[in-house]
Amino acid sequence: MTTLQDPPAQAPARSAAARGPRLQHTTTQALRTIVPLLVLVLGLAVYTNSENAAFLRGSNIENILTQVAVLGILAAGQTFLLIGGQMDLSVGSLVSLVGVLAAKQFAAGWSTVAVVAFGLALGALVGLVWGLVVAYLDVPPFILTLGGLSVLASLALVFSDNVPIRVDDGLDSWGFGQWFGLRAPAVMLIVVLVLAGLLLHLTRFGRTTYALGSSQPTAFLAGVPVRRHIVLLFVGNSTLAAFGGLVLMARLAAGDPRAGSGLELSVIAVTVLGGAALAGGRGTMLGTAVGVLVFGTITASLTFLRVPGAYQALVSGGILIIAVVVTAAADLRSARAGGARGRSALRGLIAPLTRPSSRGTPPPDGA
Repeated sequence: MTTLQDPPAQAPARSAAARGPRLQHTTTQALRTIVPLLVLVLGLAVYTNSENAAFLRGSNIENILTQVAVLGILAAGQTFLLIGGQMDLSVGSLVSLVGVLAAKQFAAGWSTVAVVAFGLALGALVGLVWGLVVAYLDVPPFILTLGGLSVLASLALVFSDNVPIRVDDGLDSWGFGQWFGLRAPAVMLIVVLVLAGLLLHLTRFGRTTYALGSSQPTAFLAGVPVRRHIVLLFVGNSTLAAFGGLVLMARLAAGDPRAGSGLELSVIAVTVLGGAALAGGRGTMLGTAVGVLVFGTITASLTFLRVPGAYQALVSGGILIIAVVVTAAADLRSARAGGARGRSALRGLIAPLTRPSSRGTPPPDGA
């Protein structure tokens, strides 16, 4: 059996030396994405407020944050996956399943601690399965998690008998409480995004994620345990999705088997809109946060402007299309500036949907 030799000892030093320019490049890319989005949010908010003066009131801003709390929590985990060159389409179904099971457990008399622990453990287990299959069997994450979407959604319908399960007393403080002067879901969203941002941008784990998404073979040669890191990315993402399921169940005061339907589309939309590349290696947590804010502002504006609900359903798809087109154009400009020839930005975006996780033969590692 052919094995790869250990990477040279000076590889980490080279990585540390290149960290400064890389961080500067990432910051520049983030600003190019975030500034236009902030202008969009402010412009839309001002226009909507001119039509309805209640839009910019503090209570409505708090309501927007509460409405997008679950979406933002899921987007935080998806940001890590996309930057690492992976993807998970099963998060919406996992949200539904965790909510249904939590509602049944509360009805059966489980304690709050037990319900929360079980939900988070279930999410971690689902992520562990996805990560192991992607990392060690080279199954494309798009295909795997698309199948997982159907399986988890069906399980939610089976366990609930296809009807919402009412929760009379369970996690009330999560859904309706006030923490530090804000609604609890809004506080949870802010805390998750801040902690995720610190982990992504200020730790070795985050730097490894960027390296993994940029080039897995290069990351391996730099001493990165590629497979193990992929597994950790999926575990973290699914655990956050399970947490989002608990928050949504608390907000609805019920375990609805269809509550998470369509969330996977919205999560990818706001993450890509915030600057993350489907091809991997690019994205910021601040960009994702602004993408979530844009989504929430657009949705709230449509409601305040009394746009029919049928048209509001077009928002998620429209945002995703715009985000993908803008990202493709940015990749194309970047390829031309770097002197790349014959490289298609659109092919780079679509590649993660069909390629194995290791982009070829998986490099062995000690994971």
